[in-house]
Amino acid sequence: MRDRFISIVLFVVVASIYFATTSGITSSHDGSHYALLRARADEQRWTIETYADFMDDSPAPHIALRNGQVYSAHPPGTALLARPFYAMGGVLPGPASPLPSRHDGDNPRLVYVMLLPVLAGAGTVVLLYYLLRYYDLSRFAALTTALTLAFGSTLWKYSSVLYAHALAGFLVMLAIVMVLRVYRARYLDVWSGIGLGLALGTSVLVEYANLLFVLAVCVYLIVSLNRELITGKNWWLSIALLIGSAALPLALLVNYNMTNFGGPFMTSYNYAVNAPWAASLNNTFDFPFPRGLVGLLWFGRDGQDQINQGLLLLMPVTALGLTGIWSYFREHAREGVLVVGVFAVYLLLYATHHTFSGFTGDGRYLLPFLALLFIPIGFSIDDLYRLEFDEQPIEGIKAGLMFITYGLIFFSVRNQMTHINFSANYELTPILLDRTAATPANLGHILGNLFVNTSNLILLWLILGVAIGAMIAVFQWGWVLRRQRIERLHMARLKIDSDQD
Repeated sequence: MRDRFISIVLFVVVASIYFATTSGITSSHDGSHYALLRARADEQRWTIETYADFMDDSPAPHIALRNGQVYSAHPPGTALLARPFYAMGGVLPGPASPLPSRHDGDNPRLVYVMLLPVLAGAGTVVLLYYLLRYYDLSRFAALTTALTLAFGSTLWKYSSVLYAHALAGFLVMLAIVMVLRVYRARYLDVWSGIGLGLALGTSVLVEYANLLFVLAVCVYLIVSLNRELITGKNWWLSIALLIGSAALPLALLVNYNMTNFGGPFMTSYNYAVNAPWAASLNNTFDFPFPRGLVGLLWFGRDGQDQINQGLLLLMPVTALGLTGIWSYFREHAREGVLVVGVFAVYLLLYATHHTFSGFTGDGRYLLPFLALLFIPIGFSIDDLYRLEFDEQPIEGIKAGLMFITYGLIFFSVRNQMTHINFSANYELTPILLDRTAATPANLGHILGNLFVNTSNLILLWLILGVAIGAMIAVFQWGWVLRRQRIERLHMARLKIDSDQD
């Protein structure tokens, strides 16, 4: 019960900060997702030429051109999953103040659309907390790690903009949690089959590259469970539902590709104006591996001569993952193979990507899998938390290690605040800062430039309040029904005993 309460509070706090940070449509990238959303919601079509001005701020707009028709350059999943939020904006009250969006800021529905990445990012943080507690790590370590992921990684930035990364990251983490639960139980039940299938299939609908992740999960289930996967009650039904649930979003993606791009395996990337190299895998993954790996881990320039701030530079706390991997594998080796293996595969793959910087200088392509790296980070923090010494003077070692750990966390959070402040549509103006290090005016300018949507937090809190209240009511109703069922069974047993007497 205590962990549930912590999870709810954690979700509300993280979602509030993400929502306060959002500024609407920031660039051609999220403008492309939003244009497809508007085209589907308002015109019931896939072409987006009506909303082409949402991408007019880029010399290479994020569009795909085929036979004179204009399409989004991205997979359709983000736009499709944002439609309920767009519809919500037509029913619920408008925002207290419009978002400082680069496009369509006067549309009252936009603020509701931005709930999609916000809730996905907060959900990823809560899933990490849940998984670390599932591994019996201390609440201190689990909560510290979850908050570090929330505010000490690029998850903060991409949970505040309508990119696909936060949503893809949530689906990846959800699938990982479900797979590990199935592995622990040595049994695939019906509901796990449905949930896992939907998470896997939808992850590809949101981001094409997640197909490799889906294949990795399927291989892991087959190899690790082997005979156990096809035993137990209704095993055939569970597997059929897993395959069928995954096939639904995949069928939608195939239909989208066939309708708009001429074939089931022809994607928007084949016709992307902003990234002509994306039409071929050979051209997409053509960067020298050693230079790319250094660029992703530390600092470098990609194939378009764009700088990239690597993991260890932009998020220094990720260095703890190296020390935590040993503890993770020592206790959960087979599960670690999946978690660390998936992250490592994508790290090595994107090291060869032509534009591994993502044109944002932060290696954002890795974000959907970044939470996986924070699992061993949680083990590292937990080891430090439980570290004890018999001799008093040596306790200073623990204090020193704690100081280093929190220093890495501090610099990671500081870097994310700076990174967002200098991102598109935020663009902090250093010349307006006083040369004195710590003044209220400086702090106000930095935080005011970062938290641009605080006036609309009441909308988020009302929605979360209703949702949490409904969840509590359903839980209470289920608890009452369960108690009544137990009482009926008890009375039935008493009646049987009395009849026998």
